[in-house]
Amino acid sequence: MNEPQVPSGNAPPVGRLHTVRRIAVSILVAVITALVLWAGFLFLKESKANPALIAIIAIIWGVGGVALLFWVADYLVNRLPPRAAKKIQPFVFVGPALIILAWYLVVPTLRSLYLSFFDAQSKTFVGLANYVYAFTDPKMRESFVNNLMWIILGTGGSVGMGLIIALLADRSRYEKFFKSIIFTPMAISFVGAGVIWRFIYAYKPVGESQIGLLNAIVTHFGSESQAWITMRGWNNIFLIAILVWLQTGYA
Repeated sequence: MNEPQVPSGNAPPVGRLHTVRRIAVSILVAVITALVLWAGFLFLKESKANPALIAIIAIIWGVGGVALLFWVADYLVNRLPPRAAKKIQPFVFVGPALIILAWYLVVPTLRSLYLSFFDAQSKTFVGLANYVYAFTDPKMRESFVNNLMWIILGTGGSVGMGLIIALLADRSRYEKFFKSIIFTPMAISFVGAGVIWRFIYAYKPVGESQIGLLNAIVTHFGSESQAWITMRGWNNIFLIAILVWLQTGYA
């Protein structure tokens, strides 16, 4: 009668080998599925068929391919030991989204940072010369100031107005009325808002009939009409007011 063979001290247990084999097969199958999908898109890209037909096939191939990829990944993960599957499964479903975000956001950001140390042709290394130019050129400094104004006043104005109105209108007799006024701009598109505020800021030379609401009020009290959105130093404020009007409801 043969005695059972005992594995040597250096050999991994059979269960561990089986788990490693399953993980390797899972990764291999997922990679093959992704490569097949990628090959399909390359084929469609080089195809000379009708563009509309190619677009329809690409949509079906893309949506169906992604669904197939997730189904294969889920099937393979569920074949792993429960403990390993529990640890791997979140990465299987979140991982592709993180990879896509990294590819379209992180990679271009790092590449832009790298290219910022080269000249306009991205060939000659210039060190910090581009940054020196950016922070010393008057037009660039003006752009930075404008951006800071939009970030600080736009964001701060929207959040601040939202909080103030929420506190004042909370449990008030006219709460529904005031909140409906604040939330109404949220339903207006940017194009619609542009048309509305175009008529508010509309300008006509002195002596002509004013069709802009703001200039009509100003001239009614004896002052001269103003070209509000072209006034240097103030035009940003008047444009930020539109943003605050649109975003206060969100805050």
